[in-house]
Amino acid sequence: MRHPVCATPAQAGARLCAALLALMCTLSCAQAAPLSSELARNAALPRAPLLDPGLFDRPERLREVRLAPDGAHLAWVEDTDGKPALYVKPLAGGAARSLVALEPGDRVHWSRDGTVLFLAQESGVAAIGVRDGAGGLIAMFGRDGKDGNARFAGIDRAMPRHALVEENDPIKRTTRLVRIGADGARSILYDGRGTVNAQLSAPGGVPAILRRQEADFAQLILQRRGKEWIEATRCAPLRTCVPLALSPDGSRLFLRTLHAGDREALVEVQLASGARRLVHTDPAGLADLVDVTLSPRDGQPMLATYQLPELRLVGLDAEGRRIAAGIARRFPAGGVAVESCAANACLLAERNARMARARYWILDLQRQAFRPVLDEVRAKGGMPPDTQLAQRIALRYPASDGVKVHGYLTLPPGLPARSLPLVTLVHGGPWGHVTGGYSPSAQLLANRGFAVFEPNFRGSTGYGVRYTLAPGAGYGNGRVQADIIDGVRWLLAQGVGDPQRLGIAGGSFGGYATLLALTHTPAMFRFGMATQPPTDFARVLRQGAAEPARPGQPPLRQVLAAVGIDPANPAQIDPIAAAAPHRLASRVRAPLLLVAGAKDDKVEVEAVADYAARLQELGKPVSLLVDPDKGHNARNPVAREAQMHLLLRMLHRHLGGPPAPAPSPAVASYLARTLRANGALGE
Repeated sequence: MRHPVCATPAQAGARLCAALLALMCTLSCAQAAPLSSELARNAALPRAPLLDPGLFDRPERLREVRLAPDGAHLAWVEDTDGKPALYVKPLAGGAARSLVALEPGDRVHWSRDGTVLFLAQESGVAAIGVRDGAGGLIAMFGRDGKDGNARFAGIDRAMPRHALVEENDPIKRTTRLVRIGADGARSILYDGRGTVNAQLSAPGGVPAILRRQEADFAQLILQRRGKEWIEATRCAPLRTCVPLALSPDGSRLFLRTLHAGDREALVEVQLASGARRLVHTDPAGLADLVDVTLSPRDGQPMLATYQLPELRLVGLDAEGRRIAAGIARRFPAGGVAVESCAANACLLAERNARMARARYWILDLQRQAFRPVLDEVRAKGGMPPDTQLAQRIALRYPASDGVKVHGYLTLPPGLPARSLPLVTLVHGGPWGHVTGGYSPSAQLLANRGFAVFEPNFRGSTGYGVRYTLAPGAGYGNGRVQADIIDGVRWLLAQGVGDPQRLGIAGGSFGGYATLLALTHTPAMFRFGMATQPPTDFARVLRQGAAEPARPGQPPLRQVLAAVGIDPANPAQIDPIAAAAPHRLASRVRAPLLLVAGAKDDKVEVEAVADYAARLQELGKPVSLLVDPDKGHNARNPVAREAQMHLLLRMLHRHLGGPPAPAPSPAVASYLARTLRANGALGE
């Protein structure tokens, strides 16, 4: 009997597939032992009870937690039933105080001296005094704040009670960088050509470094000499280029940017000569640098943070090494980030795969003591218990061409991996990635008894530019899709998942990958769910490349060129077009649930509806949900809940999962209005 993931009509195909599976077992032998140990450990854990699906994706109640630069106060935003408010509390003791009501999108920033909280809002910038809550708007961006002409640019670290605002003219391609005090007083730091979107000041508040974006989106790092701005170094267009700090004597600049054309790293630039020196890159040789914490004592780089495959801290100076070592001792499982540091304390955020909400800690630097904060606020939000959530395993699996590919496996505790139904969740983008942190979808599915595979296929970000560029234009049934399918086959070969119960789901590009899987490996999966899926990715690329760029944004054709795709090149685009699901609807066998938004500006709802109609004409089991009010992303909580409800119903029907709970009245009403066909559920 042939392996179901390798089902082919010819004996030669069956023999080839058997050889491929043997090869993949050979290639994976180095990882088989560690993974098998993880599988055995997970199977020995206690079973988790079936939890309410609504627990897994509740809105954040606690966010924007900020430690004052002087270490005296903690500020945060607490959201109660969609009504956020700003709170502040002295760390030495005392009650929390509500300062002001906020809008959902408001962001909170301390002034350098810790006496004022700046609120970055859609409509402008507000300054609120910590002592009495007095204050108001000090800068206005226009009625809706979305015209692109002005934006909050950060706190002025050189002045005690000041913020920075960028005022851009996208037509003239000029920028005015303005320093605004808590009293509303303004001073212009720069007024000239290009888009200036970062600055560093010398002692006394005089601007010393600017990052200017040119018309071709190249990024210039400029240094001030007298009244002139001259180029110190530059970064490639559309690549990371973040000026972080100046050396104490002002002769050197610390920059987060690409090193050797690949991974993001901490680099030092000699301003006089432009010479670069690598300061720090990932010791594991895998991931991009994602953050640098500056010392509160001298403003120099103190800690480096890496996020993939798990969150890691590396000390860059003596104090940073002391902090990183103390955190490692207290939290041996990792997952703790340094949010910021004052002279006497650091604010830490503990996040991991089994923690639905971050837990915050204060690290006393003198005593090396850890104290939890805001636990009472965090508990109000309601969340699944950490002890009942699933393990998440970082994977490096061999693809069919022998290259190691990254991903994650989430397993329900207390169950043998080999007997589990396996669901593949494909991230969108495609130029994005998943991390090892908490995933509402993966945790919900694991709680229902499913193993969950999330591949960071080649083309994903976070592992350096070379990893992102590796697929070339292979976004049809090419390298990217092969990485996804190879990962499923590799897991099956390692004893993860029942090959007769495989499902696949994703949104945007992940939805497209789902359609490709059902089209080009039709015997592999028992069902698919695709939200906002392009049914013809080549057409999406061509149309997007032909559209004019929005003000201040690069044209899509330039963005695509940066990842190695030219929509005008037939050699690249024709294979993508030939593999398009909409051309090959007759190949689909598995039940398919499609979700589309009538206001989607990236994927035409008509294309998704037409594809569903083709499948129906061919007698294929397909369901279609069209939300008349939704764009490319589901922001409405009812819409999100409805999609998860439908996924649970698909899992129950096609992979044997537990029944989905009855929908709430709001979800039932929503589905009655939006579900146009329901053949995939047999209804």
